[in-house]
Amino acid sequence: MGKMSELDMYQSDIESLQDQAILNNQDDVLIRKHQHVSEEPTPQDVVKSRNGFDYVDEGYMRWRLNQHYPVWSWEVIKYETLGDKAIVVHGRLKIMDEGIPRSFDSVAAHRIAQARSGAGYVDLGNDLKAANSDAFKVAVNRLCNVADDVYRKQYVDKTLSQNQYDALLLVMSQLDVQEAEKVEIALSSGKINTDNYDKVMSKLKIEESKDE
Repeated sequence: MGKMSELDMYQSDIESLQDQAILNNQDDVLIRKHQHVSEEPTPQDVVKSRNGFDYVDEGYMRWRLNQHYPVWSWEVIKYETLGDKAIVVHGRLKIMDEGIPRSFDSVAAHRIAQARSGAGYVDLGNDLKAANSDAFKVAVNRLCNVADDVYRKQYVDKTLSQNQYDALLLVMSQLDVQEAEKVEIALSSGKINTDNYDKVMSKLKIEESKDE
């Protein structure tokens, strides 16, 4: 019984490690996918401007959503009016993200257009649609990273690739100790990145040739 119990425990540990490896792999896949979507440039013909702020057509957001997250749904949780000034929509976007269900709630308001006569409204239905559209676009951007460049949510990863990192280490190994330490500090602090990698490598190779 004792030996069997130890085997069971060992098997359980192996299964736990395998499960963790699968989860880690899923995390990597999701991170790479969202980074890729975030870095996609938004075509200028779908970027509009209103009151000094840029925004994107809802049709473009839906198109990108269908491309990268084809299994999705949008639900209006509730809507309400703020007196006769604005209408507010609370919506929920649900997506299937590489097999993982995810959701995001967003809220947006739209001003209620008053009739010129001062009596009544122009079209409450259109005001509600506009608020719903704004809430939908906010959710698509925040949850799916679509149009991050327009909504100023984009962060371009400038970390060196493994091949670039290995090539840099190889060149560093040929430098004198002091110069190599300077490069190591710059590398660790992020001062060496994809923007200046080629320039740094060229400079280091020149230094390397001087040492020979």
